[in-house]
Amino acid sequence: MRARAWTVAYRYADPEDYGIPALPDWRVVRDDDGLALAEEGESDPFIRAERPMRVRR
Repeated sequence: MRARAWTVAYRYADPEDYGIPALPDWRVVRDDDGLALAEEGESDPFIRAERPMRVRR
């Protein structure tokens, strides 16, 4: 899914009207091992960063 298509659909209507699935609700898990993302209600994270660092854009 292209971010641009989702953004345009979101700005002008409900994305589901265009066949774009809704974004899942994620929760951020921070612990001694680093940073992780998990879906609401799920115990296991689906992505993890052991040593996250800040970057300047």
